[in-house]
Amino acid sequence: MAQSLAHRAPSHPTPTDPTPGNGRALTWTGYARGQFLLSWRVFWRNRRSTFIGFLLPVLLNLVVAAPLRGRQIGGVDAAGYTTIGFIGLAMVTSFVNLLNAVVSRRDELVLKRLRGTEVPATAIFTGQLAVGGAVLLLQVLILGAVSVVWFHTPLPADPLLLLLGLAGGYLLFAALAFALAGFTPSAEAAPLVATPVLLLCMFGAGVFTPLQSLPGWLRAPAHCLPLAPVIQTLRTAWFGRAFGHETWGGAPLAHLDLLHGWQSAAPGLLTVAAWVLGAAMLTRRFFRWEPRHG
Repeated sequence: MAQSLAHRAPSHPTPTDPTPGNGRALTWTGYARGQFLLSWRVFWRNRRSTFIGFLLPVLLNLVVAAPLRGRQIGGVDAAGYTTIGFIGLAMVTSFVNLLNAVVSRRDELVLKRLRGTEVPATAIFTGQLAVGGAVLLLQVLILGAVSVVWFHTPLPADPLLLLLGLAGGYLLFAALAFALAGFTPSAEAAPLVATPVLLLCMFGAGVFTPLQSLPGWLRAPAHCLPLAPVIQTLRTAWFGRAFGHETWGGAPLAHLDLLHGWQSAAPGLLTVAAWVLGAAMLTRRFFRWEPRHG
């Protein structure tokens, strides 16, 4: 399987090789591209992964956000505010699909066979991660267009901070998927592991309602959920306001310039980095390339 996806490169430099290491780099790129194309086809052919990983955030946004047009949260239209929350939720649905895919490939011994070939470990997962990233960008374009065209929200105030928030959030949930794969005993159990994470993030991380609207005893734990700082960063980047403590019917939040926008987002970005580091350490310790009972 790996050999059919790989593009072999000569083991020794040729006149067209600018450096001795060029052949090795081309080989890695070929392997990663092969894994990407395979995972891309599998994603769109699987109705379950297509619905959860692509359609669910888009459809929920149309159902939940549209009735909120005209209302205000923190000085911005509530429909646009909620749409940015569903962009964050799209990262969680990508986590669900990635966890299911990794555990299924492990149980089917695909990962074990690939591990025994010359395919680099990084190339094996780069293709899979690239598919999730491409799907997420497509969702961002769709949800962003809905927000701007239909809900009349402004264009992002800080595109660079927005891209950083998207990249950090996606990396966080990808790392979390690999970490939890190590604790998931089988493909049948993967939904039991992924669903609580999805529900907690959907209803407890401020996707479609401010965290300040939660009961007082839930607010501190909600701010610690992995999705909460991601959504806060995305909203600050999009609207140029210091989100995090806004309320329904509260006073409008002050506009921020670019510098103060980054200062406002810094604590959330540090929280995201801490989650990524923790998930990476768990992955390194517990990730398995083959089933527990092979």
